[in-house]
Amino acid sequence: MDDQTTKLLMKKVKKHKKWTEGAFVNPVYWEVNGKPYYMGGFTKNNEVVGTAYVSTGDEVREEAMEAQSNLSLFADLSSSILNAGGERLNIPTEYYTNPLNIPVSTADAKVLDGRKAFAVLWELQQKFNEDTRAYKNYYDEALKIGRITEEDVLRTQQTANQMSMYQYTTLHTLVQKNEEIRSFAAYLEKQDGWDRLMKEEQKFVKGIAENKDMLQKNLRNLDMAEHADYETMTALNFERMAEKNKKSIDSQKQFVRYPL
Repeated sequence: MDDQTTKLLMKKVKKHKKWTEGAFVNPVYWEVNGKPYYMGGFTKNNEVVGTAYVSTGDEVREEAMEAQSNLSLFADLSSSILNAGGERLNIPTEYYTNPLNIPVSTADAKVLDGRKAFAVLWELQQKFNEDTRAYKNYYDEALKIGRITEEDVLRTQQTANQMSMYQYTTLHTLVQKNEEIRSFAAYLEKQDGWDRLMKEEQKFVKGIAENKDMLQKNLRNLDMAEHADYETMTALNFERMAEKNKKSIDSQKQFVRYPL
């Protein structure tokens, strides 16, 4: 979005903001009847308290509401993906790889199962990081293009659902294999290689499965539809997420200040 367009759209948006609020315009648009619609917003205490849907031409309420459904969904989900992904990307790979590199020479089934579970967590972390980076690259390119389409919204929904599946599988592993992971950590603590781990690495491997009650609560709060088959579960939760998203986006219409 060039400076001239930004200036025009911000002028339109600012007409509808209260004096205590900030204002913004997202740099991507949704096209309706050949007309680009942009999402503008009003913020107070770092929270969005209202929106406006503006175009470089004259705005039509029906067109703006069509744009709202897609622009709001894209904005909400992409923000969620990038925020969650950023947190996970901050976990150093050594927190997983260095503990896994300590030799395990025991016949204790719990310790061996715990190591396998910890390795699964590492695999999930790698997939999560890979998908986050891929989406970030895609998102940056979408911002350069400026226009989003149904394909962009669908990809963002699919990515958000996949991230939820990674989160579910991670928590499910931590709950189902809780005792085994803790046994693996306790075993490592007695090995020569333990002292070669950084203190933060030791803290991570010992603490990742602590507080099972909290892990179970977090798992329940995901509110995922469960199924033994991973692909089926992914599809079920995509449909469920789409329904929740529609309700959420529809509820946001009451905060649209323009056009009325």
